Amino acid sequence: MKKLLIFTVCAIFLALTLVPAAAATSGGTYDISSPEYETDIALLVNADTDTVIYSKNADQITAPASLTKIITAMVVLEGNPDLNRTITCSSKAIHSLDGTGSSIVGLMEGETTTLEMLLYCLLLPSANDAAAVLAEEFGGTEAAFVEKMNAYAKGLGCTHTHFANPHGLDDESFEGYDGEKQNQTTAEDLYKISKAALQNETIKAISSKYGKTMPATNLSDERYLYNTNSLLNSYSYYYYDGAIGLKTGTTDKAGSCLISSASKDGYSYISIALHGNGEYLADGQYRNTAFLTCRYMLNWAFENLSMKTLADTSQNLGEVGVEFGRGSDYVALVPQEPVVAIVLNDIGLDDLKVELADGFPQQIPAPVEEGDVIGEAKLTYGDVVVAKVTLVAQQAIKKNYLWAAFSWLVNIMSSKAFVPFALVLVVIIIALFISAKKHRQKKKRRENRVNVVKDYTRLG
Repeated sequence: MKKLLIFTVCAIFLALTLVPAAAATSGGTYDISSPEYETDIALLVNADTDTVIYSKNADQITAPASLTKIITAMVVLEGNPDLNRTITCSSKAIHSLDGTGSSIVGLMEGETTTLEMLLYCLLLPSANDAAAVLAEEFGGTEAAFVEKMNAYAKGLGCTHTHFANPHGLDDESFEGYDGEKQNQTTAEDLYKISKAALQNETIKAISSKYGKTMPATNLSDERYLYNTNSLLNSYSYYYYDGAIGLKTGTTDKAGSCLISSASKDGYSYISIALHGNGEYLADGQYRNTAFLTCRYMLNWAFENLSMKTLADTSQNLGEVGVEFGRGSDYVALVPQEPVVAIVLNDIGLDDLKVELADGFPQQIPAPVEEGDVIGEAKLTYGDVVVAKVTLVAQQAIKKNYLWAAFSWLVNIMSSKAFVPFALVLVVIIIALFISAKKHRQKKKRRENRVNVVKDYTRLG
């Protein structure tokens, strides 16, 4: 009871001292949503640590529109094909989009260009005709290429993503439309796709370029390709200095969508805004809330967050009782490794709360060795899990065997079963004593009778 009381008091004190003064959090992430505008789905993640900074409906299944083309490019570039490879546009690929009125660059049947230029067409003006040509070239058929897309997404760990075509159209106007199986994904899956895509230097470089001149081909004069991502345009209202890629998308089902990234001062963030409004009215002008949201999230991250070492391996984060400890009935708990995390600029360890994992022991048996793993805990700021930490014993505690033996005896003697057990034991001992006494008396009488019979010389 004494050791349990000490542990309880210490736990209460620790909880009181680590309660944050202000918890600007919501639903497990920082509450950074803009008060003026908002997309239905948003996600901001630190790509260096995979730390989710902000999340709104990130697990909601939605249409990806032309964000689909990210995975199209990834499948095409699998195996590092030669960017100078020449590709001829087939009649089937070009005419599969007839009547859709969708985004194209006007590729023509029989036109020959390079893989690199087709990727520029795919990722800058978001050309659906380029997607159809690439799918046929690298899949044999569009259906076979789509199978590769789905396998690739699955390999990245995407669990709620399905692709039905390589371009992202979700209306009935294109060849091969399937009303039951349309392109679908979540912001969480798109983060996995985007992070992998940005590790491909070709995709990263092409998608980050605002403009590109496509050389003349056998059937066309040179074309000027402009990126639909206005965060990359230094003359645009949406321009964000340092933006990297990645892709826009717009359909009736998907709304206005954007995935963008930026790296500054050693930090990298990926922002995802889906189901936005392309006709949001602000200052008398129509604005795109997907662009506004991505830019806002990136700005917020770089202005408010930094990587900090919150605790080293000597930082006491609590203590736990030790049963039969020699010289101490508790041991201090410290991190197994330094705790490094992305946190708000103005908070430190004193602003965080230590939350012990379910099943964390209230007491451990002696002996305890320095560095013994005791359990897991979380450092939280409001609803935000800032870091997960493994807690270990700070020092060694030997076992007091005399105390353990005494405690064992006390426990036995204080148990409910001890009295009847003792009575039974006493009865058994008494019975054995009486039985032994009777046995000795009986043996003595038998010996006396034998001696009398054998002394026959006295009979004459």
